[in-house]
Amino acid sequence: MENYFRNSSMFDLISRWKVHLLIIAVVAGGLGVLFSSNIFITPKYTSHAVLYPANISPMSEESETEQMLELIQSQDIRFRIYDAFDLGAHYEISKDNPHYLTQLNKRFEGNVSFRKTENEAVMITVLDKDPQFASDMVDSIIAFYNHKVLNLNKEKSVELVRVYNNHLSRKQSEIDNLGNILKKHRQENNILDFGIQTKEYTRAIANGKSFGETKSSLQNLRDFGSDFIITDSLLWNAMSDYHEIKQEVEVFIRDTSKTITYAHVVAEPFAADKKAYPTRWIFVFFSILGALFAGIVVLIFIDKARISKRKGE
Repeated sequence: MENYFRNSSMFDLISRWKVHLLIIAVVAGGLGVLFSSNIFITPKYTSHAVLYPANISPMSEESETEQMLELIQSQDIRFRIYDAFDLGAHYEISKDNPHYLTQLNKRFEGNVSFRKTENEAVMITVLDKDPQFASDMVDSIIAFYNHKVLNLNKEKSVELVRVYNNHLSRKQSEIDNLGNILKKHRQENNILDFGIQTKEYTRAIANGKSFGETKSSLQNLRDFGSDFIITDSLLWNAMSDYHEIKQEVEVFIRDTSKTITYAHVVAEPFAADKKAYPTRWIFVFFSILGALFAGIVVLIFIDKARISKRKGE
């Protein structure tokens, strides 16, 4: 047989059997058209969307696109799609099947794909026999992704509000304690402002005014002034920290109530009006090619059998 493929015998064979090969090609083409029709193969339509991440921060060494790809393929989004579209029934998989979930996952993965494009976008592609169904699935995947990220961020914000409120309570207690200490100095030791009072009392003593009362007040400044200054400084620092923490809490509180999306959709899904599968011309082409190859092989054996018979005669 190898000789037929290595020399001009092949062309002689084709030339002698060209009519038969032509009939084989026509029949194979006709069968290819038939078997690739809706009668034997359910046509499928493609819907896809292209989106970029938005309003998210990368975790660890992941890029924003990689993070989006991880989240959008999460198991909970997949199960939400299963429930929302009743995919088991749509794919005609019985829930009584002991391998129901395995088969459903396999069908889903065969019809739904996610990939990162060369431009750092994420492409979602859904293949289905119903073009509108495919488009709706893509829309829902995007919606479920936005909902998932929003919930994750809200949960984190709620947690941070709780932590910062605890911090705020501790800081308020610190401010109250420091304020009580200063209040005691003001009421019992008559210290209102260490710097101003020191200057005034020193000037009063120098001028010989109210020496006894001034001397007593100046003694209080000597005895308790250092503690007053330290406490006053700690109080101002604590109040500054309190206001900063309060601003952070307000930001997190706003985050718990805001509703935003986390994807820029640059290519919206739509219901296709042309099937994506099967590609009929490819099916017909390979049907003809396969039939011709098989026909040539059969003709080679027939030709060799005839030659052997002639030699035997």
